[in-house]
Amino acid sequence: MPRLDGSRIETDNDYFNHTASLVEAGVGGFILFGGNIPGTPYAIRRLQERAKIPLLITSDIERGLGQQIEGGTRFPNQWAVAEAIDLGNSDDITLLHEMLNIVRTECISAGIHAVLSPVVDVNSNSDNPIICTRSFGEDPKRVSLFVKEYVKGLQKVSAFTDHWPLTTGHFLLSCAKHFPGHGDTAVDSHTSLPVISADKKRLEMVELPPFKAAIEAGVKMIMVGHLCVPALEPEPVPATFSKRIVTDILRGEMGFRGVVVTDALDMGALKTLCDEGEAGVRALAAGCDILLHPTEPLKMIEAVVKAVEYGRLPFERVEDAFNRVMSIKNQWSVVSGQWPEIGIQQSKYIAYEIAGKAIKIRKEKGLSSSENVVCLVIDDDGDGSVATPFLNAMKERFPDLKTASSPSEIAEGETIVVPVFSKVSAWKGSSGLSKNSLGKAKSAIQRGGRSVLISFGSPYILNSFNVDVMINAFDPADFMQRAVVERLAVVPD
Repeated sequence: MPRLDGSRIETDNDYFNHTASLVEAGVGGFILFGGNIPGTPYAIRRLQERAKIPLLITSDIERGLGQQIEGGTRFPNQWAVAEAIDLGNSDDITLLHEMLNIVRTECISAGIHAVLSPVVDVNSNSDNPIICTRSFGEDPKRVSLFVKEYVKGLQKVSAFTDHWPLTTGHFLLSCAKHFPGHGDTAVDSHTSLPVISADKKRLEMVELPPFKAAIEAGVKMIMVGHLCVPALEPEPVPATFSKRIVTDILRGEMGFRGVVVTDALDMGALKTLCDEGEAGVRALAAGCDILLHPTEPLKMIEAVVKAVEYGRLPFERVEDAFNRVMSIKNQWSVVSGQWPEIGIQQSKYIAYEIAGKAIKIRKEKGLSSSENVVCLVIDDDGDGSVATPFLNAMKERFPDLKTASSPSEIAEGETIVVPVFSKVSAWKGSSGLSKNSLGKAKSAIQRGGRSVLISFGSPYILNSFNVDVMINAFDPADFMQRAVVERLAVVPD
């Protein structure tokens, strides 16, 4: 399943023809990145018409269809959702399932069959550069509860059953990732191979319970991470290549009967071990069913064929993978497309409602319209334009708002508001703030009077500061920025 660039597939004929040639060569589907409504779904339908066997279209939809496709609804990340939703409150559970139902219906309408979510890793390492706010948090029991709700809400399947209660062609697969757990590491597997050093007892208490919860909830797909886990596999190989982990533990001990997909095979964790073709062969031999995101899919097909011909890879293993994938492909129609139901105002309102409930203020004191407020944006990854929604909303509430580009522009006695943006993203390889951004933020806080610090990302960033008001916002989405300003303005002096 190679990459599909949704922004190109509709407008670039050469790219479409190249992609169609992969379909005719026998790729089983694609992982979709980017695009728009309705162009990308129409292009996907055209590809489906070229396929002898229906294509499985997947995408990293951890925050709603709008995370990938313009026009879809964007929702808060998983950590923010976990902060917003009280699973003991029936109204909150209703709100959560309204969100998940929107994700499910929008993805189906867009031609997507499987969302590579939820992230079920327990973020037990504050320096984790790639999981962090993509997780439901640090507590395995809490993570497990949210995993169950996400799987049931996305798939609309009953727990402990393999039956789909919905009509053919109107369901979505959920994929729990990254088995056996990517939370306890400070290494991003996009750049190098992480080693999970926990013993088996710790794994069974922390990392594995959310995956068991996903299986109990009826999850149809699990992604194996490129993780070296000595407690489960004594050989120095990633879980992706480990028959002990994929076949003996995940399928044998844990009873998972669905589809196993690899993490992206172009990631840095594998590059020093072997080429992509060999990686595909090893992953299949270990028990994986889908080979995700190869950069040269035709060479990978060739490598698998040769491995079978030379007796390195049993044909029965390939046939087993094929049959398992076909068991889900046979259950849908490729026709879809209810574009007016995507990105409607009611969906956006639900996203905003969850955002408002997610915000956590550590020290309760907001801003008065009479204060001299100056705002200095800390953007660890860009030019500060990400903060435009926040600044616009602040200016509406505080017409005399002053903005500063450096600490030297802040006068003594001014109330300083510091919104901090630091992405949790693939290939970045680091967590938190860079030394330069950290120093700039601290210098600004020292120069001003009363100080307000907001993290639109990792909650751990706030631990490096001592300020008057600390706000965890978890997510840089536009609606989250506006919700923070509303919260700042209504908290009494």
